[in-house]
Order: sequence, then C-alpha cells, then structure tokens
Amino acid sequence: MSVPGVAPVGRTRALAGAVLLDLAVSPLFAWDVFTDSLRRDLGVSDALLAGVFSVGLVAFMAGVLLGGRAADAAPPRRLALVALAGTVLGLLGTGAAPSAGVLVVAFGVLVGGSTGLGYATAVRVAGTVAARRGLALGVVVSAYAVGTAALAPTASALLALLGRGGTFVVLAGALGGILLLAAVLVPGTRPTAAPRTTRSTRARPSGAVVALWAAFGLGSAPALAAFAQAGALAATPGAVALAVALLNVGNFAGRLVVGPLSDRLGRPAALHADAALLVAACVPFALGAAGPAALVALLVLGLQYGALSTLVPAATADVVPGERFGTTYGLVFTGWGLAGLVAPVGAAALAVGIGLDGAYRAFLVVAALAWGGVVAYGRSGGSTGRP
Repeated sequence: MSVPGVAPVGRTRALAGAVLLDLAVSPLFAWDVFTDSLRRDLGVSDALLAGVFSVGLVAFMAGVLLGGRAADAAPPRRLALVALAGTVLGLLGTGAAPSAGVLVVAFGVLVGGSTGLGYATAVRVAGTVAARRGLALGVVVSAYAVGTAALAPTASALLALLGRGGTFVVLAGALGGILLLAAVLVPGTRPTAAPRTTRSTRARPSGAVVALWAAFGLGSAPALAAFAQAGALAATPGAVALAVALLNVGNFAGRLVVGPLSDRLGRPAALHADAALLVAACVPFALGAAGPAALVALLVLGLQYGALSTLVPAATADVVPGERFGTTYGLVFTGWGLAGLVAPVGAAALAVGIGLDGAYRAFLVVAALAWGGVVAYGRSGGSTGRP
C-alpha cells in the first residue's frame, strides 16, 4: 500500500493518522445519547433538539464538500488542526450552552462542520494510495463507525457520572488529544496525485461521477431511514437496543471487509453485489417481517450501507485524477447528505399513511434506481478498481 510521494514508513504513518482522524470526528451520530440531558437542562422540545441534529447533518455535508476541495490544495496536517479546533470548541460550547440557539451554533455548525472537514481529510489521505485503495479506505472509514460505537456508551456513562458540563469537557479533551496525534501523523505537505495506470480512469469521468452521486444517495436512503426507526422495524418488544446494535455491527463489517474485497473483484462487481444486497435487505421489511427475520434484515442493511460507504470513495478515486479526488468526492458526498435529510423524514411520513412495510415497498423502487446508478457507472467508464 502506498501514498504517492511519501516514503514507505511515511505511508503507514499517514494512514494511521487518517484512521485516528476518522475515529475522533464521530460525535455527530452519537447525538441521541445527549438529548435527554439537554432536554432536562435547557427545557427544550424534542423538535428543537432534532433541529440541532439536522443542522449538524447539513454542516457535516458542507464540511465534506468544502473540506474535500481544501484537501486537494492544503496539507492534511493543517486541515486536521482546523478540525481539532472546531470540534473542541463545539463540544465545549455544547456543554456550556444555555439555550437551543447556542446548541445550533456549537454542536450543529461547529461540531458538524469540523467533523465533516476531518472526515474529508482522512478520506483524501486514504483515497490517493496507489495500490490496494479499497483496503486503505475500508480501514479508514470503518474507524468512523468504531468511533461512534465507542463514543455512545462512553458518553452515556459519563453523563450519569459527571453531568452534561463535565461530560463535554472530558470528551473535548479526549477527542482533542486523538486529533492532535492524528495531525502529527498525517502529512504536513500537500499530497501528490496517485499515478493513473489504466485507460479506463481517463474515460468520461463526469458521467461516472454523476452515476456514483445517484448510487450513493439512493443506495444510502433505506439504511439512513432504518437508523432512525430501527426499533419499529424490528417490531419486537425490547429489541430496540439489539436492532440498533445489529445495524451498527453490519455497518462496521461492511466498511472494513468489502473495501479489500473490491480490490480483488473490481469496483463495478462489488457495487453490483452491494445493490443486490440492498434489494435483499428491503424485501423482508416490504413484506412486514418481524422478529428474527427483521433483525437479520437490519444486519444485512447495515452491511450494505457500510460497504457502500467504502466502495463509493474508492470508485470515485478510480475515475478521477488524484489531485481532484477530494473535490470530486465532496460533490459525490452531497448525494448522501440529501438522503440523510430526506429519507428518515420521508419514511416516517409514509409510515403514518401506509405503514413501514409500505414505506419499504417504496424503498424497493429507490433500491432499483440505485442499482441503475451502478449500471450507469460501469457504462460511463467506471474503472475495474483492480491494481
């Protein structure tokens, strides 16, 4: 595995820094752990707290979009330090916030935007390796899932022990320390482009990029809705925690395992398998499955979502020059951002009228359209992704 322009020891160091960077920029999706404490302390409604999270999603998407462009032109170390400052200030501000308005700025804008910048920087470092790109990206983006999974129970225990203020001070210190170490490890100079070794990487990248944008947004939508309604999908009393855990286990496994597999199978083949997995995961919910069948479907849906989160940046890197990867992936990532804003709300609205099974029948159509994006990627010059 190699990062262009970096010595072998430096490559390992750079990827280790990218892993730590993604590990530490994961507090956004642990938001639900903090809401009970914030509701009690500030006397705010669930709607206002949900609004803070929505602002955080938009800011995260903007952070990836702008951060990807910045990562093409600035040293990763500099961007990691900016992410460190914004994340720490945002967490401290959240701990001290006297109102929902301050929460919007501190957690929504600062934490959301800064962690998006950190995520884009980590993916940029991993996405420009010259060989075994799927492995590099799989390891780096799986760190984000690990960070969220570890942060949620840790924050819950800290809240019980220290309260809101103390919890956010501890989190700011711990995550700030990890981000500082990440900044030391990632390159202090602007990364150079990975060499393009196949003709397919030069063939009509704009069409392939548009296809990936559609495949990422549409292919993420069912899982993003499921993260918001995992307990209802399980349809089994007391299974909420297990349902959420299975989604997250699948998410982590998909990120870690499928990336290196795609180095062997080729990116288009792996994307087709992921699209088939999405259809297979939606069918049980569309048929009203409950109990063990629904739990298995949640595991499969998490696996599909995690795999897609690795395959899309790898496939993007296959079809654009390395010096434009950050900018291009930032654009592709907006598909995910739109899905994150629309899919949970849309599924909840559909469920009121036609039930969750009806909502997932609609998601079967979405899954078919996502598969169409994968087909278009292959026809638009998508690289095999093989070394």
